[in-house]
Amino acid sequence: MPILVGMVAVLFQFGTLFIAYLSLVNETRDIGRYVAVHPDTLDGSPGGSTPPCSGSGPPTGTLWAHVCADVPSVIDPTKVKDVPLVTPACTTISSTTGHCVSGSTQIRTTGSQIHIQMQYDASSIIFLPTNFRLGPWFNVTVPTGLPTYDYYVMVEPH
Repeated sequence: MPILVGMVAVLFQFGTLFIAYLSLVNETRDIGRYVAVHPDTLDGSPGGSTPPCSGSGPPTGTLWAHVCADVPSVIDPTKVKDVPLVTPACTTISSTTGHCVSGSTQIRTTGSQIHIQMQYDASSIIFLPTNFRLGPWFNVTVPTGLPTYDYYVMVEPH
């Protein structure tokens, strides 16, 4: 009976992690579609040690503000990690053209590829021990972060 209860607990844990990962995948695709249609949005990533969606949050009107506002209820927005969200990054908007620029060169032009990455710290939804040992030779460590999800889109005409 204890083995059956343990197996059911493991299945529930994997189910919870799978739902969180699926939510992360859907959020990344939503952000990818948003960036493809609105390529001239500042990233607004804090780039610091605090998560982008915690505290005062990212600047209003930035891509990170959209990410934080659009996170599914299944995942905690304060646990979304500050990985390089979008490559190429948009840190400056040209005052003359209104497009993202790097120096004087426009980036995120129509037809160019954008790489979106999202990562989530799942430690708050893990209810089973993350380290356990069976005998002196078998040691298992469960990772607390979900794998980084990569998504590529092409900038649409704007």
